[in-house]
Amino acid sequence: LLASFQTLLHRYSGQADIRVGVPTANRNRVETEHLIGFFVNTQVLRAEFDMQLTFSELLQQVRQRVLGAQAHQDLPFEQLVEALQPERNLGHNPLFQVLYNHQTELKGSQHRLPGLEMSGLDWSTHTAKFDLSLDTYEDGQGIGAALIYATDLFDASTIERMARHWVNLLEAIVRQPEQRISEVPLLGEDEQQAVLRDWNRNTAAFPDERSIHELIEAQVATAPEAPAVTFG
Repeated sequence: LLASFQTLLHRYSGQADIRVGVPTANRNRVETEHLIGFFVNTQVLRAEFDMQLTFSELLQQVRQRVLGAQAHQDLPFEQLVEALQPERNLGHNPLFQVLYNHQTELKGSQHRLPGLEMSGLDWSTHTAKFDLSLDTYEDGQGIGAALIYATDLFDASTIERMARHWVNLLEAIVRQPEQRISEVPLLGEDEQQAVLRDWNRNTAAFPDERSIHELIEAQVATAPEAPAVTFG
């Protein structure tokens, strides 16, 4: 799921270096396993893309990054920021602006202890802590997801479209995990038709009185700096 989310961000942004914040339980020490308290730490997980990278290759890359980060989850996020000294800006968080969080229990599930019964309470917030967050939660019925976003950066229709594209991406990589990430389809059938037909009504008469080399020369004169041939 993390790799698919990073793929979506890469395809949307065009950036080859994607960094996502991921909270960890930070309870890998025996003395903290049974303590009541908040020990969560945030780690920054990086994914690097190129035009030839397949999703299977990305999955292996992300797996290695996650395992490496888990081995150092005791390192406080504040200490990492202090060591890296990123450019600070009050308008966004340092090191990452997108968060991913996965939980394996459904909200409201009950827990029983001797003489004590607990249940989670539903709660909601109207403040986004990051530019964009993806929360996924897993239970016996399947996996659910929610996108939380800053309304001054995104509108609801953009996030709804992003969610549809993420679902399309997931379906595509399940069908064919060995395909290159640059070729994974994001658009649904209706969006493809809109792009190819509705928005592309640019039929023009072909100048059949000129030969091929004359047409090429005319294009060179019109846009001499444009790429002539693209391969791969």
